Amino acid sequence: MIDDATVDVIARELRRAELDGGWCELPSARIDGLTWADARAIARRRDALRLDDGDTLIGYKLGWTSKAMREALNIARPNWGTLWRSQVLDGRLDLGRLRHPKAEPEIVFVAAEPIEGPSATAGDVLSRAAGWALGIEVVHPRWASYDFTWLDNTADNSSSSGVVVGSPTIEGLADEQDLAETAIEFSDGTTTRDGAGRAAMGSPAEAVAWLARSLADEGERIEGGQLVFTGGLTAPFDVAAGGLYTARSPKLGEVRLAAHGSG
Repeated sequence: MIDDATVDVIARELRRAELDGGWCELPSARIDGLTWADARAIARRRDALRLDDGDTLIGYKLGWTSKAMREALNIARPNWGTLWRSQVLDGRLDLGRLRHPKAEPEIVFVAAEPIEGPSATAGDVLSRAAGWALGIEVVHPRWASYDFTWLDNTADNSSSSGVVVGSPTIEGLADEQDLAETAIEFSDGTTTRDGAGRAAMGSPAEAVAWLARSLADEGERIEGGQLVFTGGLTAPFDVAAGGLYTARSPKLGEVRLAAHGSG
């Protein structure tokens, strides 16, 4: 495993790039034999820097839970990152510090109670749900291109940049099948892409359970009131100034993201 000083240097570079819109060198290009433990150590240190800056943890985001998203960026396995109060958008995105953002539609879990432990199941998730919502996540890697590894992406907090969250509901979403069959449309005004909840590990509830089991390995858990973005359900759209991106679902309603400014 890389030493603490190297972890700190890379985490600070990533945090600075997030704030000023710059680029970082890929960890996989500067560290021979980069491991999962290394990538997670960098991500955790960056989380600590966010806390030092006064930000508040509000939940988690899953990456690469759908085949469509993995194929879009040539990633083999899922991962996760953290979500922060400063990342919540009001439906508008300023592109000022973003060079190559993408947007993707997701089903969002809202926890009513904590979920924890290495044996967490989809049933545990369903029984502790305050609701499910429709969301749009903006991803923006802190690298000069999208040519990165899964471990680079893990160190970069799974490329998390911003989120829009709709109104949560529990109606018609009582079991895994309901969630798996929840249909999503995602449009940039020209092209519409179709997806469904089953793209997220078969069911968003199973995706959240996977996260709970993974967090247990680090002594963490999903807290009551936290959000979990369960992963993109279609291939993403590139986000450009003047663009309007709309996610719709018969069960979950509609959310929009309007982009302005220039990166």
